[in-house]
Amino acid sequence: MECSRIDPLTVILLVIMTVSILTAGCATTSPEVVTQPVIRTEKAVLVWHIDERGEQFVLGEATNQFSTNDQEIISFIKLRNVTGVHNLRWEWYDPKGTLYDVSQDYPVVVSRGKYVDSISAWHKISVKGEKAQNLPGKWKVNVYLDNQRIAANAFDLGTAATAATAGLADVDVNILQTRIRNPDGVAVVIGNRYYKSPEIPEVKYADNDARVVKEYLVKTLGYKETNIIFKLDATKAEFEQIFGIKGNPEGRLNEYIKPGKSDVFIYYSGHGAPDPNTRKGYFIPSDCDSSRYSLNGYPLDVFYENVSKLEAKSITIVLDACFSGATNSGKSLVSNASPFGIRVDNPTVAKGNTVCLTSSEGDQISSWYDDKRHGLFTYFFLKGLGGVADKDGNNKLTYEELYAYISDNTEGVPYWARRLHEGRKQTPTIQGVYANKIILEY
Repeated sequence: MECSRIDPLTVILLVIMTVSILTAGCATTSPEVVTQPVIRTEKAVLVWHIDERGEQFVLGEATNQFSTNDQEIISFIKLRNVTGVHNLRWEWYDPKGTLYDVSQDYPVVVSRGKYVDSISAWHKISVKGEKAQNLPGKWKVNVYLDNQRIAANAFDLGTAATAATAGLADVDVNILQTRIRNPDGVAVVIGNRYYKSPEIPEVKYADNDARVVKEYLVKTLGYKETNIIFKLDATKAEFEQIFGIKGNPEGRLNEYIKPGKSDVFIYYSGHGAPDPNTRKGYFIPSDCDSSRYSLNGYPLDVFYENVSKLEAKSITIVLDACFSGATNSGKSLVSNASPFGIRVDNPTVAKGNTVCLTSSEGDQISSWYDDKRHGLFTYFFLKGLGGVADKDGNNKLTYEELYAYISDNTEGVPYWARRLHEGRKQTPTIQGVYANKIILEY
């Protein structure tokens, strides 16, 4: 794999595989041929995300609908029967038809007399925080091989007004913006969507969950972006760096905290799993071995123990993960085992300054809300945080009100889990001294 970067706005990443690389096992090659095969375009799509895994990658869901809140837009192309020396180039056009950005020519080189069965390449532009964010409308990207256009994709870059067309959830665009400022607040936001082990399926919307939660922290709860530790596909080493290890809670989170002054907010979306022997729960890091959760998962009891030792003013923990070992599809992450409950010792809630919200009970499955592209629990958490849960309309949202909204049996998570997932039971939980405690005053 070869990677070239040109500037902060535009990045090109080419997966160009020569015959010498291919014979090392990165891809397949065809034997020498006398006649040159015809190069053809097999796939040309737009995606939000490409997960790079060494010399391999996982392509995100193809779409032609994007939001001005998206981080980037990626143009992906796959070519077949490549031989000789060629150049690839991308041109991006804004809604006025003006050339917005053009890549340099990137060489595709295959040894003479050989050909590569396929190559994949992609190019991306940043949206959020860049000029493109202020240019909603119909865009176009063209891909050229040796100055001949071989692919063209049109796409919509929508604002809140076009959110429904773009397939965005209301919680993604109708974000409550307040005047709250919490300069000493510290947060950790982790979204583990992709896992290196092929035995562990992706958590389809974990990255989107994490990105939008971060926006609410900044816009609604007043946290400084520089005080948010944000991780996608966190490894075990990164869990330990953030939260510490058993017997030593002094990780990055502890370093960020001003004793007695910092409100702490911790959010996780991703897989959890139990140890079938001890019935202890584990966060599943992105590099976890599917057969050894107890060895390279991050223990839930260590997490709670270390968080309980933080000298924070208050602590809010929000977990969109189940620890029963089951996935959204109902299959088990634990070999030869059905989902079962875990035992949890949570010393944080004994302190009186901590509230812990979780997406489901210990033996249940945490579901997705496909239409909204979020975890079901996260969707209702965000919608409630946006003001809908403030039932008495006093502009003060308590944890009690928020939980009542999320867990409502006729309108909240339990109802929609039954409706969307063929009668599935999912009951969010809350722990801590939360009566009348305010999470948001606006």
